[in-house]
Amino acid sequence: MTRSFRVALLSTALVSLSFAAFADTLPLKRVVVTASGLALYEHEGQVSGNTTIELPVRLDRVDDMLKSLVVLDAKGQIGGVSLPGREPLSQTFRDLPFTQDDLANFVQLLNTLRGAAVQVSGPDAMTGKLMNVVEETEQTKNDTTITRHRLSVLTSDGVKSGILEDAARIQFTDKGVQDQLDRALAAMFTNRIKDQRELTISLKGDGTRTVGLAYIQDAPLWKSSYRLVLPADDTKDKDPKAVLQGWAVLENTTGQDWKDVSVTLMSGAPVTYHQALYESYFMPRPELPVKVMDRILPRVDTGTVAPVEQDEAGLGRRAEMQGAPGAAGGAMVMNAMPMKKARMGMAMGTLAAPAPAMDMAASSEAFVAGQPPMPAEAPPPPPMQMAQMTSASAEETASQVTFAFPQPVDLPAGHSLMIPFISHSMPAEKLWVYQPDTNFQHPLAAVSMKNDGGTGLPPGILTLYNQTSNGLVFVGDADMPLVPKGESRFISFALDTKTRIDRQTQDDRHLGMITIAKGMLYQKSVWNNTTTYTIKAPPEEARTIVIEHSRREGWELVKPEGVVGEPEVTSNAYRIRVVVEAGKDKTLKVTLRRADTETIALASTSPQDLDTRMEAAGKDLPATIRKALEHVKELQSAVFTQQQELNNIEQERQTIFNDQERLRQNIQSVSTNTSIGKRYVDQLDKEEDKLNALSSREETTRNRLNEAQKALQDYVTGLDLQ
Repeated sequence: MTRSFRVALLSTALVSLSFAAFADTLPLKRVVVTASGLALYEHEGQVSGNTTIELPVRLDRVDDMLKSLVVLDAKGQIGGVSLPGREPLSQTFRDLPFTQDDLANFVQLLNTLRGAAVQVSGPDAMTGKLMNVVEETEQTKNDTTITRHRLSVLTSDGVKSGILEDAARIQFTDKGVQDQLDRALAAMFTNRIKDQRELTISLKGDGTRTVGLAYIQDAPLWKSSYRLVLPADDTKDKDPKAVLQGWAVLENTTGQDWKDVSVTLMSGAPVTYHQALYESYFMPRPELPVKVMDRILPRVDTGTVAPVEQDEAGLGRRAEMQGAPGAAGGAMVMNAMPMKKARMGMAMGTLAAPAPAMDMAASSEAFVAGQPPMPAEAPPPPPMQMAQMTSASAEETASQVTFAFPQPVDLPAGHSLMIPFISHSMPAEKLWVYQPDTNFQHPLAAVSMKNDGGTGLPPGILTLYNQTSNGLVFVGDADMPLVPKGESRFISFALDTKTRIDRQTQDDRHLGMITIAKGMLYQKSVWNNTTTYTIKAPPEEARTIVIEHSRREGWELVKPEGVVGEPEVTSNAYRIRVVVEAGKDKTLKVTLRRADTETIALASTSPQDLDTRMEAAGKDLPATIRKALEHVKELQSAVFTQQQELNNIEQERQTIFNDQERLRQNIQSVSTNTSIGKRYVDQLDKEEDKLNALSSREETTRNRLNEAQKALQDYVTGLDLQ
């Protein structure tokens, strides 16, 4: 038992040292953390001659390693990269006579290997073939029982046995069995960590040289948090500036300590993919039937009668099939090149032809957009005497911003680190932003911050402080958006309940010039949407209010009176700036205007609508158009008169129908031979005469209506007046 316990301790120690051994050979030198969930890791170290490097990798990160691993060796060649399969232990034990459970129980293992040649040393020494191990229970003098195991071996002198626990050593003398045990134990040790695999990288070369590895793995996003210190309210500076500090929060989840590691942060959104390169895929193949020779039965020759043509179409035809492509690997090759600091040539493949010379630095810098320059000299301390920081050197490309820290970083595994990446004084202005969809009555206290630095600023949480004579005062937190270089952003941090804003909205329409063409009337119209803002400032504080007035597609802003500067336009609003003195009220009218043209069919409009439009046009309406519209009204009146007559006829017919129904019901209740019955029948006849007269009258009226409609249509169709 003591011997087994020592072996377990040794295995645990080797597990903890697996990554440490790799870190000693090729320590981590550089990390590039992105904002897209990936990080670039670069290792560098010294190797000699032909060597192998074992790189432990978590199982869930093997795919990314196979996708992105780059070997940097300017003076050597890469012999290949190998790693165990996804299920290495099950593959190993598939061809062995014992299982993992057998290795965990020595008695069970011996019984599994019955028949193997063994040599037992100790009090019961024997050499032969293992027969079995059985359990025995023995009674002691103290009336207790102990369990032991009896080992039986077939020797040249017969069967011998002994107590297993008394044996000093049991040796398998069959080399095949010994090799199987060695193979199983080696596989278990290699895969001792369930979710870890080891990549074995073979390097070929002469002498001592510097090599490196670079690969991409998933990593926690680095987070940015800002501190903005606003200038004092009583500052006499003509152009007051705020001090912005940006801090990056990053985490070390690699499982190894970072010591003197160069760290670069990337803010951007590069395209990233994951592919299951560690999975086994097999191409399905069509099955080709086994060719079987036909059985031949010779016929009895009866002689020939006449020549017979050969039927070549019936001959056998060999099918051809395109086999599934085999797995073929190609090596990426590069010519050797001079070694650069933190940049090495990619190792040359041993089987591939050399490619044109290429600088590996260009390949690495494509990921980080170039090695950022060293930071410029730090600016003088601001008036509030904030602590000076050495910020990262920043560089901006078309799609991302990089921040490279000038000093290496130490970060233990599993720990987080907060380091500054920017410290800059920039123009800032206090103002109040009114957003009705955020709060209908009160504006938001905000600061307008302009990024006049050399690069854009990533988004993040921002904590605002106000500089006072007594020190800093916390004024609120804010959600800082992405601020591109040279642009300004409003940073809102509190609700200003001391300032009240009321608003009312009104719509109206103005009709203008009329034109007529081909029976259609076209009239210019102007729609106005006017919102009146009433702003009341606090008694002792003036306010610079920025009204965010919603935009409407197709509408234009009429510049309001009494505003500061020109209105600004955002993606969905107009920003209108107005100054309100302390304790005063100010009214601001904001009008959105849309010009339109209304189109109406003259033949279907009413005289009343024409009167309204002519009155709206007023004196600007040309006499020719006015005269034509007056005549249209007369023709419309004629149409209206005949239409009204048809309506009257229909009403009279309905009245007659109702009377006839009443008379029929009365006739059913009395005899037609009575005087009252005869009277009902006589009235029913008179109602029928009325219906006949109405039909004749309706026909005449309908003809007149058609004539009036035709006259109206013919007249308006021929009009073309501007």
